[in-house]
Amino acid sequence: MRDNSARWLAPGDPESISVALATRFSQVFHYDPEGVWFAPGRANLNGEHVDFHGGRCLPMALRHGTYVAAAPRTDGLLRLRTLDPSLDTGIVEIPDVASSPVGQEAPSWTTYVAGVVSALAQLKDEQPELELRPGMGADLLIRSTLPIGAGLSSSASLECAAALAFVAIGTPLGEENKGDDLTRALTDQLRAVLAQVCVRAEVESVGAGTGGLDQTTALRATEGKVVSLDCRDFSLVRTDITFLLRNYRFLAIDTGLPHELADGRFAARRAEAEAATEVLGVERLRDALPEKPKRTHVELALEEFDRGLESGAELGGKDAEACRRRLKHALTEMLRSEQIHRILTGDAHGVDHTAEMIGDIMSAGHTSMKECAEVSFDLADQVVDTVVEAGASGARLIGGGFGGSVLVLVPRSRMEAVTAAASRLSSEVRFLEVVPSPAARAV
Repeated sequence: MRDNSARWLAPGDPESISVALATRFSQVFHYDPEGVWFAPGRANLNGEHVDFHGGRCLPMALRHGTYVAAAPRTDGLLRLRTLDPSLDTGIVEIPDVASSPVGQEAPSWTTYVAGVVSALAQLKDEQPELELRPGMGADLLIRSTLPIGAGLSSSASLECAAALAFVAIGTPLGEENKGDDLTRALTDQLRAVLAQVCVRAEVESVGAGTGGLDQTTALRATEGKVVSLDCRDFSLVRTDITFLLRNYRFLAIDTGLPHELADGRFAARRAEAEAATEVLGVERLRDALPEKPKRTHVELALEEFDRGLESGAELGGKDAEACRRRLKHALTEMLRSEQIHRILTGDAHGVDHTAEMIGDIMSAGHTSMKECAEVSFDLADQVVDTVVEAGASGARLIGGGFGGSVLVLVPRSRMEAVTAAASRLSSEVRFLEVVPSPAARAV
């Protein structure tokens, strides 16, 4: 049951949105698009700030996401426009997009799209079916049903929707597979390649320290399932949670306070965690734990870090206590992910017991985001405390932090009480129902 006073952000009907976007494309560019493509946002059950350490993440794709209407050009020019009223400045033009960086005068959001073209062009002979044709350019019109900066991966959703559009209109694979045929032709292996293309775009062109969680979810998720993603090799297990959703719901609460991963604070947290990793003498932090870690393994790793500092290990001028806190968050977050993975893939538990265990782990994850990662903020903390008091099984901040959304696991019978309580905290709070949804596709 829904609280009528709560502000809900609906995903909309994909077919209706696609038709409307294609019509708007024709009005903006004065000819028809070749198609419309969609990529979802994501909500991460656990595994924040650990994908770049090789840890396990547990995301779900959303029904909300980014739609891109597109048509090819042969002059290397990228013309793009967003319909988001807070970002729309009309048509933005980027010449020679496959080989030139985005000019400083271009809006920052366009870098996510242009970076995908550049990263695709770098594939060259590695993946012939994804090779961009010479002189590749495009006209794009973009619409998102995701709140920008809400920690629900609007940037990766944009990258992945654009990647599908470019593949569809500018590669041999797209030439041979039109419309829904392209969705079917994109094997899991090809989707994994495209995910890494989008990671490269965000790291090299945007300068954000993504580890691949968001892009992998947008391109490889499955309806009704949580993706248990091992970021050491990006292998994954898709686990059906429809049994849990019979009596419970996942809810994303957008606090209305947006974050910005390219502003340096997220990168600073990552750098501190990586400095701590070097003290442990491992290339990836996940390698500091055994295959099936326990709490004692985390404590041993922290003790090894302390001994390393006592022996004179360097942190590149970074604060030792801050690095230790980042290390503790990452290690315990990895442990929490492995615990949830075992719960979802192991012997069956009762629905209520499963929800209780997962809820407790979610709330512990929020405490770590607040005290060790130090990326939470007052309103998120208030939301977590309030919804748990109102009957939620658990809640935690998701995404990079410093703004964004809280993910909540709530019994159906407590939905109205939870949304009403959270709504009283701020007039900016909005709610999105999190239903594990399919990956990026033609619409």
